[in-house]
Amino acid sequence: MSIGEYYKRLELPETASPEEIKRAYRRLRAKYHPDRNKGRESNVEPMFKRIQEAFEVLTGARAPAPHARPAAPETRRDANARAPQAPRADERDMRNPWSSAHPWQAYRSGEEGPPMRGANRHDKLYVPLDVALNGGEAPTSYQITAPCRQCRGMSARFNAGPCPDCAGLGKTAQGARCGSCAGTGRSNVNRCPACQNTGVDSHWKTDQVTVPAGAWDGQQLTLTGGGFPGSNGGGAGDAILSVVILCGSEIQRDGLNLASELKIDFVTATLGGPYETHLLGRNLSVAVPPNSAQGSVIRLPAHGLSDASGNRGELRLHVVLAMPAAVTHLTDAQRAQLKQMFDDAARRGDDSQ
Repeated sequence: MSIGEYYKRLELPETASPEEIKRAYRRLRAKYHPDRNKGRESNVEPMFKRIQEAFEVLTGARAPAPHARPAAPETRRDANARAPQAPRADERDMRNPWSSAHPWQAYRSGEEGPPMRGANRHDKLYVPLDVALNGGEAPTSYQITAPCRQCRGMSARFNAGPCPDCAGLGKTAQGARCGSCAGTGRSNVNRCPACQNTGVDSHWKTDQVTVPAGAWDGQQLTLTGGGFPGSNGGGAGDAILSVVILCGSEIQRDGLNLASELKIDFVTATLGGPYETHLLGRNLSVAVPPNSAQGSVIRLPAHGLSDASGNRGELRLHVVLAMPAAVTHLTDAQRAQLKQMFDDAARRGDDSQ
């Protein structure tokens, strides 16, 4: 029997992933479980044990039968070739079915079976508005399930031993299915205090993700190796993160367009001209039109958010008038002169009407 036979028992191709193996095992185990086949226990129990054996072999919890090997194309044997002799009992016990000549990995460093790449992790990446516009880094933190750090994920497979209630037979002395081990003949005799022999542990992982300038909502960024750990020496999967842009309370958003207040003193608003401000994480030089009134809007095209098609919104600055800081230092004469200037301007306006 080849290793491929174990896949056939689970109705899977030999390219099946660990998740596909688990799903097939759960489905078939439920189908052939003796408890779900009352009156047919003797018919389904052999299939149930075959499914259990296949799952344990393919997940590394049990070594395959000594004669099991990966399927290989048949070669024509010389008619005069001598048939191989069956190994002695002591040789069968000592032989390692996962020797270095085996195409799957040998037992070493607690590894069994072929290396399998970990699954990808899909999550959201919350990006501050200024980082989305200008580029930078955004932190991400997510929970992953990894091999237990105390037992290195090996307790579930190496702490398993013959069931003490049925001596590993899977049946009671009366021939009924053993209830302690569900007929498998195996049970965990020792427990890892950290993972309770599940072999896995959940913990939080934190990474800094590089965000390109002009990132958009829904853009997917890949963090190589940031996913779930692999098994049996396989590499970790990737973290695939979907961008969600966060705006603070001082910024209003309308699609790709952004809006904010621009506080300028009344002198600048009256005279107009360039005005330097720091907004959205960068320095901006704004051209203020002369006689800008309270609430007027200054539009800056292509200063808003982007989308996947390369479109760019605008930044709308709503003028808010403020007193210049120097007003508290005006002398009485300067105040009188200022008043006179505005009075003269008002009279000219009246005369022109």
